[in-house]
Amino acid sequence: MPTKHLKKLAGALITLSLATLSLTAQAEDATLDVYLARHGQTAWNLEKRLQGATDNALNDTGKAQARQLGEKLKGVGFSAIYTSNLTRARETAALAVPDVASTPLPALAERSFGKFEGMFEDGRDAALGDEFKRRAGNPDDGLDGGESLNSQARRVATAVEQIRSRQATGSVLVVSHGGVTPLIMAHLLQVPASEASARIKQANDEVYLVRLRGQQAPQVWKLIGKESLEQL
Repeated sequence: MPTKHLKKLAGALITLSLATLSLTAQAEDATLDVYLARHGQTAWNLEKRLQGATDNALNDTGKAQARQLGEKLKGVGFSAIYTSNLTRARETAALAVPDVASTPLPALAERSFGKFEGMFEDGRDAALGDEFKRRAGNPDDGLDGGESLNSQARRVATAVEQIRSRQATGSVLVVSHGGVTPLIMAHLLQVPASEASARIKQANDEVYLVRLRGQQAPQVWKLIGKESLEQL
Protein backbone atom coordinates (compact mmCIF):
# COMPACT_ATOMS: atom_id res chain seq x y z
CA MET A 1 0.00 0.00 0.00
CA PRO A 2 1.42 3.45 -0.91
CA THR A 3 2.78 5.52 1.96
CA LYS A 4 0.23 8.30 1.51
CA HIS A 5 -2.62 5.81 1.91
CA LEU A 6 -1.01 4.41 5.06
CA LYS A 7 -0.81 7.92 6.49
CA LYS A 8 -4.47 8.58 5.70
CA LEU A 9 -5.47 5.26 7.29
CA ALA A 10 -3.40 5.99 10.39
CA GLY A 11 -4.97 9.43 10.67
CA ALA A 12 -8.46 7.98 10.38
CA LEU A 13 -7.70 5.37 13.05
CA ILE A 14 -6.38 8.03 15.41
CA THR A 15 -9.49 10.15 14.90
CA LEU A 16 -11.72 7.13 15.51
CA SER A 17 -9.78 6.21 18.65
CA LEU A 18 -10.05 9.73 20.03
CA ALA A 19 -13.78 9.76 19.34
CA THR A 20 -14.18 6.40 21.07
CA LEU A 21 -12.21 7.61 24.08
CA SER A 22 -14.33 10.75 24.24
CA LEU A 23 -17.57 8.74 24.18
CA THR A 24 -16.21 6.35 26.82
CA ALA A 25 -15.24 9.25 29.06
CA GLN A 26 -18.68 10.81 28.63
CA ALA A 27 -20.34 7.51 29.54
CA GLU A 28 -18.13 7.15 32.62
CA ASP A 29 -18.91 10.72 33.74
CA ALA A 30 -22.67 10.45 33.10
CA THR A 31 -24.37 10.89 36.46
CA LEU A 32 -27.99 10.27 37.34
CA ASP A 33 -29.18 11.41 40.76
CA VAL A 34 -32.34 9.59 41.84
CA TYR A 35 -34.13 11.20 44.78
CA LEU A 36 -36.49 8.79 46.56
CA ALA A 37 -39.31 10.32 48.58
CA ARG A 38 -42.24 8.75 50.35
CA HIS A 39 -45.69 10.31 50.16
CA GLY A 40 -46.91 12.47 53.04
CA GLN A 41 -49.09 11.21 55.87
CA THR A 42 -52.63 9.93 55.32
CA ALA A 43 -55.41 9.24 57.82
CA TRP A 44 -54.55 5.53 57.71
CA ASN A 45 -50.88 6.25 58.41
CA LEU A 46 -51.96 8.24 61.47
CA GLU A 47 -54.30 5.46 62.58
CA LYS A 48 -51.56 2.82 62.15
CA ARG A 49 -53.52 0.90 59.51
CA LEU A 50 -51.97 -1.23 56.80
CA GLN A 51 -52.68 0.93 53.77
CA GLY A 52 -51.36 -0.98 50.79
CA ALA A 53 -53.14 -0.35 47.50
CA THR A 54 -56.07 1.50 49.10
CA ASP A 55 -56.17 4.88 47.37
CA ASN A 56 -56.21 7.35 50.27
CA ALA A 57 -55.48 11.06 49.96
CA LEU A 58 -53.11 13.10 52.13
CA ASN A 59 -54.36 14.53 55.41
CA ASP A 60 -53.40 18.05 56.55
CA THR A 61 -50.15 16.83 58.08
CA GLY A 62 -49.31 15.00 54.85
CA LYS A 63 -49.89 18.14 52.81
CA ALA A 64 -47.60 20.08 55.13
CA GLN A 65 -44.95 17.34 54.81
CA ALA A 66 -45.21 17.54 51.03
CA ARG A 67 -44.59 21.28 51.10
CA GLN A 68 -41.66 20.73 53.47
CA LEU A 69 -40.28 18.20 51.00
CA GLY A 70 -40.31 20.94 48.39
CA GLU A 71 -38.30 23.18 50.73
CA LYS A 72 -35.77 20.41 51.35
CA LEU A 73 -35.31 19.89 47.62
CA LYS A 74 -35.30 23.58 46.74
CA GLY A 75 -32.59 24.34 44.20
CA VAL A 76 -32.48 20.84 42.70
CA GLY A 77 -33.28 21.11 39.01
CA PHE A 78 -35.35 18.03 38.35
CA SER A 79 -35.38 16.86 34.75
CA ALA A 80 -38.31 14.56 35.53
CA ILE A 81 -40.59 13.47 38.36
CA TYR A 82 -42.16 10.02 38.55
CA THR A 83 -44.78 8.91 41.03
CA SER A 84 -46.97 6.00 41.93
CA ASN A 85 -50.40 6.31 40.36
CA LEU A 86 -52.01 6.41 43.82
CA THR A 87 -53.46 9.73 44.95
CA ARG A 88 -51.23 10.23 47.99
CA ALA A 89 -48.05 10.01 45.91
CA ARG A 90 -49.34 12.23 43.11
CA GLU A 91 -50.53 14.86 45.61
CA THR A 92 -47.16 14.84 47.36
CA ALA A 93 -45.26 15.47 44.13
CA ALA A 94 -47.65 18.23 43.03
CA LEU A 95 -47.32 20.07 46.35
CA ALA A 96 -43.56 19.55 46.66
CA VAL A 97 -42.53 20.57 43.15
CA PRO A 98 -45.52 22.32 41.56
CA ASP A 99 -43.51 23.67 38.61
CA VAL A 100 -42.61 20.24 37.21
CA ALA A 101 -45.33 17.93 35.90
CA SER A 102 -45.05 14.39 37.23
CA THR A 103 -45.49 11.12 35.34
CA PRO A 104 -47.49 8.47 37.21
CA LEU A 105 -46.29 4.89 36.80
CA PRO A 106 -48.67 2.15 38.02
CA ALA A 107 -45.66 -0.14 38.56
CA LEU A 108 -44.57 2.15 41.44
CA ALA A 109 -47.82 1.58 43.36
CA GLU A 110 -47.81 0.09 46.83
CA ARG A 111 -48.42 -3.62 47.26
CA SER A 112 -51.94 -4.90 47.81
CA PHE A 113 -52.09 -6.76 51.12
CA GLY A 114 -55.23 -8.73 50.30
CA LYS A 115 -57.20 -9.82 53.37
CA PHE A 116 -54.89 -7.76 55.60
CA GLU A 117 -55.54 -4.43 53.88
CA GLY A 118 -56.84 -1.89 56.40
CA MET A 119 -55.67 -3.96 59.38
CA PHE A 120 -54.71 -1.98 62.49
CA GLU A 121 -51.02 -2.52 63.24
CA ASP A 122 -51.15 -1.31 66.85
CA GLY A 123 -52.43 -4.58 68.33
CA ARG A 124 -56.18 -3.99 67.97
CA ASP A 125 -56.31 -6.70 65.30
CA ALA A 126 -54.12 -9.09 67.25
CA ALA A 127 -55.10 -12.40 65.61
CA LEU A 128 -54.96 -10.92 62.11
CA GLY A 129 -51.69 -9.21 62.95
CA ASP A 130 -50.11 -12.46 64.12
CA GLU A 131 -51.17 -14.21 60.93
CA PHE A 132 -49.78 -11.38 58.83
CA LYS A 133 -46.42 -11.51 60.60
CA ARG A 134 -46.18 -15.25 59.97
CA ARG A 135 -47.08 -14.99 56.30
CA ALA A 136 -45.19 -11.80 55.50
CA GLY A 137 -41.93 -13.74 55.81
CA ASN A 138 -42.78 -15.70 52.68
CA PRO A 139 -41.96 -13.48 49.67
CA ASP A 140 -44.17 -15.60 47.40
CA ASP A 141 -47.32 -15.36 49.56
CA GLY A 142 -50.07 -13.42 47.76
CA LEU A 143 -51.91 -12.81 51.05
CA ASP A 144 -55.31 -14.07 49.87
CA GLY A 145 -56.12 -11.80 46.97
CA GLY A 146 -53.18 -9.44 47.37
CA GLU A 147 -49.73 -9.44 45.81
CA SER A 148 -46.56 -11.25 46.79
CA LEU A 149 -43.41 -9.34 47.66
CA ASN A 150 -41.52 -10.99 44.79
CA SER A 151 -44.22 -9.96 42.31
CA GLN A 152 -44.07 -6.39 43.58
CA ALA A 153 -40.27 -6.39 43.40
CA ARG A 154 -40.35 -7.46 39.74
CA ARG A 155 -42.73 -4.71 38.68
CA VAL A 156 -40.82 -2.06 40.67
CA ALA A 157 -37.58 -3.15 38.99
CA THR A 158 -39.31 -2.77 35.61
CA ALA A 159 -40.33 0.78 36.56
CA VAL A 160 -36.78 1.64 37.62
CA GLU A 161 -35.35 0.47 34.32
CA GLN A 162 -38.05 2.37 32.45
CA ILE A 163 -37.03 5.54 34.26
CA ARG A 164 -33.33 4.94 33.61
CA SER A 165 -33.97 4.36 29.92
CA ARG A 166 -35.65 7.76 29.74
CA GLN A 167 -33.24 9.66 32.00
CA ALA A 168 -29.56 8.86 31.58
CA THR A 169 -28.31 11.96 33.41
CA GLY A 170 -29.58 14.77 35.59
CA SER A 171 -31.77 14.66 38.67
CA VAL A 172 -34.97 12.65 38.98
CA LEU A 173 -37.50 12.61 41.81
CA VAL A 174 -39.45 9.43 42.51
CA VAL A 175 -42.37 9.75 44.94
CA SER A 176 -43.72 6.38 46.03
CA HIS A 177 -44.42 4.37 49.18
CA GLY A 178 -42.86 2.86 52.27
CA GLY A 179 -42.95 -0.56 50.65
CA VAL A 180 -41.69 0.62 47.27
CA THR A 181 -38.60 2.66 48.14
CA PRO A 182 -36.84 -0.41 49.65
CA LEU A 183 -37.50 -2.34 46.43
CA ILE A 184 -36.11 0.48 44.30
CA MET A 185 -33.01 0.41 46.50
CA ALA A 186 -32.89 -3.38 46.29
CA HIS A 187 -32.80 -3.24 42.50
CA LEU A 188 -30.22 -0.46 42.29
CA LEU A 189 -27.96 -1.89 45.00
CA GLN A 190 -28.49 -5.54 44.00
CA VAL A 191 -29.83 -6.55 47.41
CA PRO A 192 -32.49 -9.26 47.86
CA ALA A 193 -35.99 -7.78 48.02
CA SER A 194 -36.79 -9.44 51.34
CA GLU A 195 -33.62 -8.08 52.94
CA ALA A 196 -34.19 -4.54 51.68
CA SER A 197 -37.81 -4.59 52.84
CA ALA A 198 -36.77 -5.74 56.30
CA ARG A 199 -33.91 -3.27 56.73
CA ILE A 200 -35.01 -0.06 55.00
CA LYS A 201 -37.74 1.89 56.84
CA GLN A 202 -38.55 5.25 55.28
CA ALA A 203 -40.73 7.71 57.21
CA ASN A 204 -43.27 9.92 55.46
CA ASP A 205 -40.92 12.91 55.53
CA GLU A 206 -37.61 11.22 54.65
CA VAL A 207 -35.67 11.48 51.39
CA TYR A 208 -32.88 9.30 50.03
CA LEU A 209 -30.52 10.09 47.16
CA VAL A 210 -28.99 7.34 45.02
CA ARG A 211 -26.24 8.54 42.69
CA LEU A 212 -25.59 6.39 39.62
CA ARG A 213 -22.37 7.22 37.81
CA GLY A 214 -20.80 5.16 35.05
CA GLN A 215 -19.33 1.91 36.30
CA GLN A 216 -19.05 3.10 39.88
CA ALA A 217 -21.02 1.40 42.61
CA PRO A 218 -24.20 3.32 43.47
CA GLN A 219 -23.76 5.87 46.25
CA VAL A 220 -26.54 6.47 48.76
CA TRP A 221 -27.28 9.48 50.96
CA LYS A 222 -30.09 10.29 53.38
CA LEU A 223 -31.22 13.90 53.54
CA ILE A 224 -31.04 15.12 57.13
CA GLY A 225 -32.79 18.32 58.14
CA LYS A 226 -32.00 20.49 61.16
CA GLU A 227 -34.90 18.84 62.99
CA SER A 228 -33.14 15.45 62.76
CA LEU A 229 -29.55 16.26 63.67
CA GLU A 230 -29.44 13.33 66.11
CA GLN A 231 -29.31 11.04 63.06
CA LEU A 232 -25.88 12.35 62.10
